[in-house]
Amino acid sequence: MYVFLDFDGVLRRLTSEPSRFESDCLKNFESAIRPLPNVKIVISSTWRLAMSLNELRRLFSTEIAEKIVGVTPTLSKHVTHERYKEIQAYLKKRNIENEGWVAIDDDPEHYPKGLSVLFTDPNEGFDVECVTQFWKHVVKEIQ
Repeated sequence: MYVFLDFDGVLRRLTSEPSRFESDCLKNFESAIRPLPNVKIVISSTWRLAMSLNELRRLFSTEIAEKIVGVTPTLSKHVTHERYKEIQAYLKKRNIENEGWVAIDDDPEHYPKGLSVLFTDPNEGFDVECVTQFWKHVVKEIQ
């Protein structure tokens, strides 16, 4: 299963200092991911444009960093549902379109309705409630 991960509004509240994760958001995210041995994380955040994959991995604990397998491609700007199309391009390039996936993001404008996307409140980030919601998405994708 793949997790496509945004940062701003997820691991960093929009009211927080730029370019820095909130420790509680990161802790909650990592606690949700840790029990999934075969999960693969793909960074969909715009931070991928300014940082290398290794720099992005260093933002996480070693155990979680090992699960980060790549970043989504950059597509032309101003397309409808941009993040969704980046995810589709990532999956298609690797011929894994039938793999289960969930996206974690704070912006519903990036996705068509009805997909497996966990939307966070950008002022709260990945809080304890998100851990529960994440597991609901995972169970749905695994079935």
